[in-house]
Amino acid sequence: MKLTEFLKPAPHTKRISEAEIEPTYNKLRWQVFTGIFVGYAGYYLVRKNFSLIIPDLVEKGYTKTQLGIALSAISIAYGISKFVMALKSDRSNARIFLSLGLFLSALITAAMGLFAFATSSIAVMFVFLFINGWFQGMGWPPCGRVMVHWFSVKERGTKMSIWNVAHNVGGGIMAPLAVAGLSIFGVWQGKLYFPAIIAVLIAFVAYLLVRDTPQSCGLPPIEEYSKTQTKDYDASHEKELSTKQILFDYVLANKLIWYIALANAFIYLVRYGVLDWAPTYLKEAKAFQ
Repeated sequence: MKLTEFLKPAPHTKRISEAEIEPTYNKLRWQVFTGIFVGYAGYYLVRKNFSLIIPDLVEKGYTKTQLGIALSAISIAYGISKFVMALKSDRSNARIFLSLGLFLSALITAAMGLFAFATSSIAVMFVFLFINGWFQGMGWPPCGRVMVHWFSVKERGTKMSIWNVAHNVGGGIMAPLAVAGLSIFGVWQGKLYFPAIIAVLIAFVAYLLVRDTPQSCGLPPIEEYSKTQTKDYDASHEKELSTKQILFDYVLANKLIWYIALANAFIYLVRYGVLDWAPTYLKEAKAFQ
């Protein structure tokens, strides 16, 4: 089976009876929201683990410059992938896309602990981190797809603000899991192994919870259900757009997206600077063990 066939959007199914629509919609909206919240939090269990092992690698003789070069790979790959994978995700099944990305990111994190440090090569570390960064780019786009299809325009601000807590939850849990991994495995690579194992389990949970679109569950589109259709809304709005249409008609031509992207780039400079080097600073400057 081709990857495009495997990832293609879930087909629309025959609409269920009117009496079933309300309870089914209410149930599935909570279910898919929980799925994308838990699923996206899972991505943060295997995103910044390398930052926690930098102090261990410094003790083994690596310089901060070397480790900084290796660490830059995940940010470079994540930035590119978030754009490329968003284009792919818009025309893919969010249920599969979200779960697959998390599963692959967890696998590469565990593999990094097993193989990346055997050669003592910064280049090998860079490659592993780059691949992980690429898979990390598969996290946000399917969540956005789910949000748009399952929640009306009036709801999205509130729902997005709640969903946005997911990365803080995942990032906050990652450190205790890394410490637990150190205790369980007895080696510093355990900081990678145990969060990766938990991330695989979360990928499975996300797959069980998330659904691609209401129409794939026999439900009407959210605009019809919430009675928020605009005057120009019709059935053509529910068709899957081509990558070219999405990119040139709705992304590159939208100046507001360019403004947000520029502002977000500067936010990430500060955000990742703190996240990447905080463990090293705490150990060296504050004697944190």
